[in-house]
Amino acid sequence: MLGLIKKDFLLIKANSKSMAIIFVIYLMLAFQGTFDVTFIVPLIGIMLFISTFSYDDFNNWNSYAVTLPDGRKNVVRAKYIASIILTIILGILSLTIGVGIGYAKTNSINLDEIISSLMGTILSSVIIISLLYPIVFKFGATNGRIILFAVVFGIAGIIGIISNFADMTFVINMVNKLDNYSFIVIPMLSIILLGISYLISNKIYQNKEF
Repeated sequence: MLGLIKKDFLLIKANSKSMAIIFVIYLMLAFQGTFDVTFIVPLIGIMLFISTFSYDDFNNWNSYAVTLPDGRKNVVRAKYIASIILTIILGILSLTIGVGIGYAKTNSINLDEIISSLMGTILSSVIIISLLYPIVFKFGATNGRIILFAVVFGIAGIIGIISNFADMTFVINMVNKLDNYSFIVIPMLSIILLGISYLISNKIYQNKEF
C-alpha cells in the first residue's frame, strides 16, 4: 500500500508546476485581500489529487492494480490515506501563510480567525472528498466531476429555496454555537464522513469490473 500512496504523490508532483502558477496568482490576490489563502491552498490540493484519478483512468491503471495482493482494498485505502496526508500538509501550509500575510499587513496575528477559517476549509475539503471519491470510483474521473458539480449545485439550489421560505435563524444559531467547539466537532465529523465514504468506495471498487 505504501507503494500506491507514493505513486499518487508522484503523480501530484508531476502536475504541481501548473498548480504552483495558480497558487502564486491566488497568493498575490490573498495578500491584496481579494481571496482567503486558507481557502485556496486546500482547494488546489484537492484539484491535484483528483488529477490522480484522471491519470489512473488514462493509463488503465486499475486493470493492473486489481491483480496486486489485496489490490482492490489497498487502492481505495491508499487514495483516502494520501488525501488525508495531503490535506494535513496543505492545512499547515495555509495556516503558516495566513499568519504571515496577516502579520505583514497589520503587524498583528488574529490566530483565532485564521484557525476558524482553516477549520471550515478543512471540513469543506473533507466533504468534497467524501462526496467525490465514491462517485469517481463508480463512474470514473471525468463523469465523476460532472456528477459532483451537479450534486453540489443541486444541494446549493435546494438550500437557497428553503432559506427563502423558511426561518433559518435556528440553524444559524446552532452553527454559531458549534463554532465554539470546532476543534472537537470538525475532527469528529471529518472522521465520520471519511469513514462512511471509504466504506461506500470500497464496496463499489470491490464489485467493479475492469
